[in-house]
Amino acid sequence: MKEILPFSTKIQTMAKKKSKPQKSSFNPITYLKTGSARKLSIFECLLPKDWEKIKKFPVIFSRKHVNGNVTFTSVLVDLLCTGAKDVLFFVNEPESLYREILDTYREQLMLDFEPVSYELIHNVIFESIAFADEYGIAPHEDFRYAEMILNEDSDDFPRIEVPLGEGGKAQLYLNFDDERAPYFERQILKYGEAGSYEIIRNDFDPFLDEDEFDDEDDFDEEDMDDKYSEPCFTWDEWDWKEFYEEGNFVELTNEIVIYTLTRLPEYSYFEMIEEPMFAPFLEIFHTDEPTSKYSFTKEEQKYMAEVYERLEFSDLEFDEADLELLKMIETGIKKYPKNRILHQYKWEYFQRSGELPQSLEVALEMKAKFPDYLFGLSCHAQTLIEMGEVDSIPEAMNDFTKIQDFLPEREKFHITELQSFYSPWIYYYAKTGQLRAASFLFDLLEDHFVLISFPLHPLVETALAEAALKVVEPFYKKVKAGEVSIEEFLDLMMGED
Repeated sequence: MKEILPFSTKIQTMAKKKSKPQKSSFNPITYLKTGSARKLSIFECLLPKDWEKIKKFPVIFSRKHVNGNVTFTSVLVDLLCTGAKDVLFFVNEPESLYREILDTYREQLMLDFEPVSYELIHNVIFESIAFADEYGIAPHEDFRYAEMILNEDSDDFPRIEVPLGEGGKAQLYLNFDDERAPYFERQILKYGEAGSYEIIRNDFDPFLDEDEFDDEDDFDEEDMDDKYSEPCFTWDEWDWKEFYEEGNFVELTNEIVIYTLTRLPEYSYFEMIEEPMFAPFLEIFHTDEPTSKYSFTKEEQKYMAEVYERLEFSDLEFDEADLELLKMIETGIKKYPKNRILHQYKWEYFQRSGELPQSLEVALEMKAKFPDYLFGLSCHAQTLIEMGEVDSIPEAMNDFTKIQDFLPEREKFHITELQSFYSPWIYYYAKTGQLRAASFLFDLLEDHFVLISFPLHPLVETALAEAALKVVEPFYKKVKAGEVSIEEFLDLMMGED
């Protein structure tokens, strides 16, 4: 059920650092250009399991030298539109480097590879490139070197059908931090036939105020030395042993309280997913690729960028209202009435200004104008959370408790969509005594890798921790009284998820 995380530049950086410089007499590029790599024996051909469903994944192909070293390439293949989107290649490197990169894929990208035929690997790569070429998109510039490691792609090479696009169309996912995004968009608009593609962009995430988490000035050196500044879910056995032996079970952090709750048998996620009431929540996939299928003109995008930049640099929490910014947003809404993002900016303006009645009014207006817009629900719900209106949250979420009920035509959701949809329900369930439901949704977000990048809003986290403390506090009283041995405690905290 899990989607892989995106191809990480961290892996590229790690690999390049681990790669040892060749002797001055050996030039890897020259070696490849001579065609010598193609004469080496094929070592491994690897694809992730469920690659046909994942659609975007690294393909790994390697050849073995007589000295035991390996020449290999990893091509990030995008079957939806862009073909060979990124490339790694290494020539005559120790097999240990090759294995380390594989381990990194497995650990950081949550990938499980399986061996396949070279014919399949070849077709997956070159068919994706041919598909991208229909939209004027060329492969990554380093593919010319990866191609020298692969077999030559000739007309008589055996062909295997590869699933390309989605629903008969190319789907171009545009991430704001992708350096090639402008190129991809320019090419598909120039060469793509009308109706043969969709451009999908990232939504603005209204539920998370990044300022709450990114202000480095909030931490001093003493905080950095405090072991509790390190997330407890990263603690090893010695950290938990030290915590047990210190015996300070009174002033527990929210994080420790919530983590402890999820380890208790009654709140075990892997027990709850077997229960009929929770099983339907699992019928979804997650992605960190954009999911919105509406587009903006270049003029509109420029205006949105100007508003966003102005909003980001306005200290609305402490300064007087920025009426010029508000007027700018409202002018944009009049000019682009179908632009839901500008409506979110208006909501964000009042939310950050502390003008909650106006924020609520904008959220209701947004829901009325864009009834199929998930973030309209979460904007409404977050305002109610700020106002302490617990009982009104189900109505704000249109009484949809599962995200796929609100958007039944989809089974894949962006991680910010999952965070924004389920956070209000975590708050509601925690506040209304339905702790197992709140705990389950918290673990559901963990299971979909949401909380790594998008932590819970502080009010939601506090609500969950306060409810969890009623269960966790008696447990730690038993620990303090010696009724839970250190071995039992470590087994509970360090046991298999």
